[in-house]
Amino acid sequence: MELKAEILDLLERAYEEQQAFAAGLPDEERAAPGTPERWAARDLVAHVVTWQERLAHNIHAASRGETPPAVSDVDQANAEIFEQHRNRPWEDILAYAARAVEVLAETVRAMRDDDLLSTQTLPWQRNRPLWRTIVGTGYVHPLSHLTQYYAEHGQAGRGAALSEEAARRLAQLDDSPDWRGTVRYNLACYYALAGQHDRAMEALCEALHLAPDLTEWSKQDTDLVSLRERPDYQSLYDA
Repeated sequence: MELKAEILDLLERAYEEQQAFAAGLPDEERAAPGTPERWAARDLVAHVVTWQERLAHNIHAASRGETPPAVSDVDQANAEIFEQHRNRPWEDILAYAARAVEVLAETVRAMRDDDLLSTQTLPWQRNRPLWRTIVGTGYVHPLSHLTQYYAEHGQAGRGAALSEEAARRLAQLDDSPDWRGTVRYNLACYYALAGQHDRAMEALCEALHLAPDLTEWSKQDTDLVSLRERPDYQSLYDA
């Protein structure tokens, strides 16, 4: 499958999972209000959708020769997103999600392969191809929130299956060590959040071997807090 088709397939897969998530919520979880510190299900969907919409707008701005605005404080941006959508009904959130994913998909459809491989489209790409940013925002980001929600609400098996499927699909996009390391790192984060610490350590060791550039971030990543007291975690950094 060509890269563009694979990206579009991943966007559709993430949207399907998002729809299944919303449709399968118990009434009490569907109605539950969130807080800035602990988002409810509705807040989670609004959050990931807003970032998808922003990415599409930023790519369009770059195509017009404009410099898209960088986000200087992600936590503040997320707090603003929460406040913007916290009182919207589910019907509005789901309609917003459908529009946003279609706008992002249409943006990808209009792009050439050279556009997807460009490392200079957005100021924050860090010399990585644009397709990675699209896949990260359109697929990895929503699934990471869904799987964490499942882990926190007694559905760890469902979250693990979804995370492992994502790892398999993402690994097929690029066989470079840094990409494969990133994929394994994301899986390690899920396992750590889900309390599967041995599996998390196995995936983390593989990730840092493949992508050493992730080492410094891994020391501060809050997803890995549950591993910090393990001797095998500490030994990773004994150099």
